[in-house]
Amino acid sequence: MRSNLTTNSVTSPPKQQDIWGIADMADHFEITTRAIRFYEDKGLLTPHRAGGRRMFNIQDRERLEKILCAKRIGFSLEDIKQFLEVTDGNVTDTKELLRRKTSFEAVITRLRRKRKDIEIIAKDMQDLCAVIDNYIENAPQDGSKKGGVFQFAEAYDAMFRAHLDEDFTPI
Repeated sequence: MRSNLTTNSVTSPPKQQDIWGIADMADHFEITTRAIRFYEDKGLLTPHRAGGRRMFNIQDRERLEKILCAKRIGFSLEDIKQFLEVTDGNVTDTKELLRRKTSFEAVITRLRRKRKDIEIIAKDMQDLCAVIDNYIENAPQDGSKKGGVFQFAEAYDAMFRAHLDEDFTPI
């Protein structure tokens, strides 16, 4: 089900506050206008034009947000384009859709693995930060180096490797 904002943007002209120029888009997403033009050149974005100026609507914003999210997690622009071609309805051949579906399923598997890896590393780093906080709170005030936070480095490394070994299953 589409939101009212999306439906209204499609069925009626967008309100002025629902339109952004390229500089506004760049500022919002903290990227350069050159990057936006590059995504347009690659066929990932297709803003409307008004007097030669690029005008972006809410769907363009949502699309750019997805593009940037996919980039952050390691997708290539070609990967993103493959996905967008299907979601835009540009791919209708059954064999091609099935080929892409198989590819997307493999990507989903890798993403789930990556999510699990991120959770493991984030937990390990959170534990290490707690060790550092504990060390700082209990560090000798006389400047001596008794113990030290790095006495835990070998134990942390062993714990980290144990997580990798028990969780590692090649894809």
